[in-house]
Amino acid sequence: YLGLDPACTSCHKDVHRAADQAGGAAVKACTDCHDTGKWRPAPLFVHEKTGFPLTGKHQAVDCAKCHVPADDSPSLVFAGLSHTACTDCHKDPHAGALGPDCRQCHVIEGWLLIQGDAFDHSRTRYPLLGRHAAVTCAGCHSQERKKPDFTACSSCHGDAHDSAGLARPRLMQCEECHTVEGFKPAGFPLSKHAETTFPLSGAHRATPCNACHQPLVAEAANLVPAHGACTDCHQDPHLGQADKYMTDRGCVSCHDQESWRGVAFDHGLTGFALEGRHQATACLTCHPRAESGVGFSGLAKNCAGCHNDVHKGQFADKLTADGQAVACDRCHVTVDWLAEKFDHDRDSSFALKGGHERVACKVCHLPVETGNERLLHFKPLPAACKDCHVNVSGSEGANR
Repeated sequence: YLGLDPACTSCHKDVHRAADQAGGAAVKACTDCHDTGKWRPAPLFVHEKTGFPLTGKHQAVDCAKCHVPADDSPSLVFAGLSHTACTDCHKDPHAGALGPDCRQCHVIEGWLLIQGDAFDHSRTRYPLLGRHAAVTCAGCHSQERKKPDFTACSSCHGDAHDSAGLARPRLMQCEECHTVEGFKPAGFPLSKHAETTFPLSGAHRATPCNACHQPLVAEAANLVPAHGACTDCHQDPHLGQADKYMTDRGCVSCHDQESWRGVAFDHGLTGFALEGRHQATACLTCHPRAESGVGFSGLAKNCAGCHNDVHKGQFADKLTADGQAVACDRCHVTVDWLAEKFDHDRDSSFALKGGHERVACKVCHLPVETGNERLLHFKPLPAACKDCHVNVSGSEGANR
């Protein structure tokens, strides 16, 4: 080193062109930033002491990204760089539409981190309404979709109803049923349903939507359930026993959509026509409901199949033609339960003649106690006069 200039520039070229960049100001010595260990990065340089301290994601940026050479010179420019606004280094992706100050919305910790309170999304072409207002920025503005499309709901939301699989593209016109306030409940009025292939009428109008439109996948409702027959939605409570009475109209042969309890059925088709008080009897009285459904076949057609024997076997010898039960219809009719067909002279062994014709039935047929019930006694009864009449002598007896 004897006799040589100790300044770095006496041997090394000033790659920073310090004199030119300083513009007449004092030039820093190389040793303010460098040492003899290595030239890059400058181990003694502290950016925080400059007019632009590095914070946030700026700390990870390569020096050459900001300090680019001027013109065709290979030297990096360090002094005199403008840094008053973000756009001095960064391109404005919004083309000035959101104002000149990027820091109103963005932070230096990351460009996708938005100061939500500071950013007014209503200034954009897509104001955030309803539940969209609570969605995080990254939920729509991801690294892959910095400028997401918003022309249709499907731009962001998946096809929950599989419209492509159902070949029903109209199903993805989400706004016909949904609003930005929430996906549930769906707003599909009856007037819209009337335009479908299954207009709702009768009791169907009061049926909850999810009773028919049950989810196919996850929580997405099936918007095109089968509806060609009642059994597509309803179980057959008759277990197929009513099929032989149906026409090509199916269940509507007997039922209508106003109420399933209202039945229009010709009972004469069964071989047991309803007459008299049977016509006013509720169906479930004879066709009781069971866990498996309401049965029709195998039911008895004789009186004993439904009615208890109020005579407690007194007429057990009076059988039906098939010999299976008591023939109640020998005496009774279905208009009422009185024995209007009974002829005492024909059907009993004691013909009513003379004064007997005017005697009330209960005078001879007295009730007897059988457990907790009172039973009218019809047979056997004594038939001799003395069994009913007292032998009184004298004039008093003659008067009797």
